[in-house]
Amino acid sequence: MPTITIGTTTIPYTIEERPRRQHPAIQIDASRQVTVLVPVGFDRQQIEPLVKHKARWLLKHWTAPPTPQTLPAKEFVSGEGFLLRGYTLRLKVQRRDASESPVVLEGRNLIVTVSKGQQPYRIREILVQWYMEQAWSLFPERIAHYAPIVGAAPSRLKIAEYKSRWGFCREDGLIALNWRIVQAPLSVIDYVIVHELTHRRYPHHRRTFWDAVRVILPDFEVQKQWLRDHGAELGW
Repeated sequence: MPTITIGTTTIPYTIEERPRRQHPAIQIDASRQVTVLVPVGFDRQQIEPLVKHKARWLLKHWTAPPTPQTLPAKEFVSGEGFLLRGYTLRLKVQRRDASESPVVLEGRNLIVTVSKGQQPYRIREILVQWYMEQAWSLFPERIAHYAPIVGAAPSRLKIAEYKSRWGFCREDGLIALNWRIVQAPLSVIDYVIVHELTHRRYPHHRRTFWDAVRVILPDFEVQKQWLRDHGAELGW
């Protein structure tokens, strides 16, 4: 698939020939798929200059935030979907007086056992604790994998809940990650981790930083886009 790089942003696009089209045009749909529409037999060597000519317009519209969508609030009842590493799990709430583990993962079923009469907020607390455990079992492993590749490691790792950040890196070397990221696909988790590890070397977002990220994750723009498109789904 052809791409155009504008600053630190790489945008993929497809080319479609349309029999009735007389002039080339660029189209961006709601999912940010970029399509160059051309007449049948159009000289392919003219397409790249056309896309470059529209670079500023393309970057503006491709990076524009998606139209906000109102997501229904979680009710923490049986049948609701929850993500883990990009896969959808189905919640099953069992109400009984028992001393068994409060959360059990059976296939794609997330079974939560609570005492009779407990409120939904308590189910959320139980789920958050379980997701924190999943994050602690995965994030250090991914950091250990990427730290030698990046050439930097955290002085300390913190995993917590943040409303507006997926992670950050402090001057003292602490890297903090939002537990919510464990809901995303592994490739997205890896991007967030590589992003923060790279800040140990480049404490800014200038071109040298993004070039370093791209060396390790050539398709990191895809993961950034996933967070733009689906980040709100992780915020229950």
